[in-house]
Amino acid sequence: MLLSKHVAEQIVSQLSKVVEQHINIMDIQGMIISSTDPLRIGTHHGGAQKIIDEKLPELMIDSDQSYIGAKSGINLPIEFNGEIIGVIGMTGHYDQVYKYGQIIKKMTEILLLDTYKREQYIIEQKAKDRFLEEWIFGRYETNHPNEFQQRAISLGIDVKSPKRILVFSVRTSDGKLMDDQIQTDISHRIRNFLKQIQQAFLFRTATLFICVFNQIEDKEILKIAEEIDTTVKKQFKCQIFIGIDSNELKPITVSFKNANAALQLSLKSSQSINIFDTLNFDIYITRMNLADRMHFIETLFPNIKLDEVKEFMHILKVFYQSEGSINAASEALFIHKNTLQYRLSKIQTITGYDPRKMSKAYLFMVAIKIFESINLG
Repeated sequence: MLLSKHVAEQIVSQLSKVVEQHINIMDIQGMIISSTDPLRIGTHHGGAQKIIDEKLPELMIDSDQSYIGAKSGINLPIEFNGEIIGVIGMTGHYDQVYKYGQIIKKMTEILLLDTYKREQYIIEQKAKDRFLEEWIFGRYETNHPNEFQQRAISLGIDVKSPKRILVFSVRTSDGKLMDDQIQTDISHRIRNFLKQIQQAFLFRTATLFICVFNQIEDKEILKIAEEIDTTVKKQFKCQIFIGIDSNELKPITVSFKNANAALQLSLKSSQSINIFDTLNFDIYITRMNLADRMHFIETLFPNIKLDEVKEFMHILKVFYQSEGSINAASEALFIHKNTLQYRLSKIQTITGYDPRKMSKAYLFMVAIKIFESINLG
């Protein structure tokens, strides 16, 4: 492991909170790469060079003139996995600094080990993210089967068991994507939550969070989804929309497509968590081209402004929610039943179809769903 300037600065920052004396950290070439005395950064430390060359356990310097670039104080090797990777020094007289020598050495090595573990975790996480992305979005499994299996084993990812996918997107109150730093914080929080679930992984794209699980029942994955929903809303004060694929055996690429289709439904409907269902017509509407959806509305309501279409949709939705009852619908709409009859007749005149007839009701029910999916209402 190399002792970087960035890591050295972090260590000096932490140690300076504990001891009053000046602290310096030197790299393997004996150069001061971090110090509480900014003027010494970038200069050569002769005492550190001696420790490195002769592998000394410590070097006490009594005079500022003893070694080029060095001042009186104690200097000790920084060791990692049995090798010297740098030197730490504390400026001051013998009786002031010697008692602190082994303490700052041990603290430095503990901080260094902690930094190393965090860096290794980040490297491993990035490797898992790349693997999952290539598996879900690419043809890695088919094009390189042997390498795919070996990488899966090395990363501890079980690729043989059936999977389920949960995807979610986070938005501001006005529907915009959250800031990247907030999304990073969310991914850290959810990854910590997923640690309690065996073989549960999360990775991010520019717009999505994608969670991979071993096959579990709807009840279990809905519980996980609700936990994620609660956590994100409570801690990050934002909207969250979740899509889950169906509980059927299928390739992981298909699982993602189905989960994403369910997510699109969540984004367009009042229900923020949806499971993909092949019998759910709303799923198919979200897969329709936007131009085709607009064409359907414009064909059914020709030459009608969107504001008026919106009003018709509201009337029709309440009418069908009232099971076609004029009395119940007019009460819910706070209008007289004759007024409702007039407006339904107007819809018939415009479209050529009577919304009160069961044989034509399906057209308007589809129109309501399509109109809502376009987010014009």
